[in-house]
Amino acid sequence: APTDSTSRAALATKQGQRRTVFFTKKVSDKGNYARTGQYLGEWKDNKWHGKGTFEQANGNRYVGEWVDGKRNGVGTLFVKHKGQMIKRYSGQWVNDLPQGRGIHNYENGDSYNGEWKGGLRHGVGILQCKDGGVFEGDWFNNKRHGFGVFDYANGDHFEGMWVEDKKEGEGVHFYFDKEKKTHTKRYDGEWVDDAPKCGFYTEMLPDELVPASHEPDPLPRAEVIAPDEIIKQRLLEIREERAHVRARRVPLNEHFTAEELEALQVAFSRIDTADRGEITVEELPQAFEQIGMELTEDDLAQVLDHLHKENKPDELLSFAEFSQAADFLSPVELDDDGNGYDED
Repeated sequence: APTDSTSRAALATKQGQRRTVFFTKKVSDKGNYARTGQYLGEWKDNKWHGKGTFEQANGNRYVGEWVDGKRNGVGTLFVKHKGQMIKRYSGQWVNDLPQGRGIHNYENGDSYNGEWKGGLRHGVGILQCKDGGVFEGDWFNNKRHGFGVFDYANGDHFEGMWVEDKKEGEGVHFYFDKEKKTHTKRYDGEWVDDAPKCGFYTEMLPDELVPASHEPDPLPRAEVIAPDEIIKQRLLEIREERAHVRARRVPLNEHFTAEELEALQVAFSRIDTADRGEITVEELPQAFEQIGMELTEDDLAQVLDHLHKENKPDELLSFAEFSQAADFLSPVELDDDGNGYDED
């Protein structure tokens, strides 16, 4: 048996394939312990590394690849629900979070198959709803955002633009007639905040495979002078009014370095002591002080106008909006000739 400490430490270090290792915690002063989890798999430098299975005390289980003690690579998370093991997520992981491609089965019966980033639906994916509806398209920060197609459970069909889970911009909605078993009407136009705002409502051309479609329902008769010009002008007005809502979203980590983003998070949390995830306009100057920036009255007015927020003391701002404000007021670096330039 080894006697020196170096030899004993070497034997105690977990490397390679290991049998099941149990984790426990003390639950009473009498020395009783309860199992909190168990791991079976490969190790490196005392950390789960390679392929392995970790089961929590509540029965939830992850089977897959690990790097430095975190889920990285390909793996599947099973959860215990009503006495049965259910596959919750299967796909790619990065630093303990779904990232890359994967399938998530939700407790309400919905399922998502697509791209992930930082544990959120982000990229292109398909959401299949329990009620039969199906969305296929772009996602940003866990919300439908960009171009997408939605087939409703009632047979309706929409193709168009989305902003933060709502129809916003150009889109076409086809209306399904259950009796005729085909789409009989369509709306082509502009959508604002999930509702049609300005466009054309027309009958669909007959479908040769559906005889009933040759007898379309009549539309209400109406006469408008210069309808094309009116529609064109109104569309331009709506697009200008909604430009700030439809602006391209960029992830925060593309605006800031990891160190800058961490500094912003620390500054925000120092003001958001209640951990609400929001601060008020009145608290905004204090938050800027935490990152060494002084917010003047003019700066505040410009920031609130940029964010489309009212200048009221109790108006709320999220961390993302605080970060946008910091980015908006950040000083522009100058080159040797005194001109602004980008790092690229």
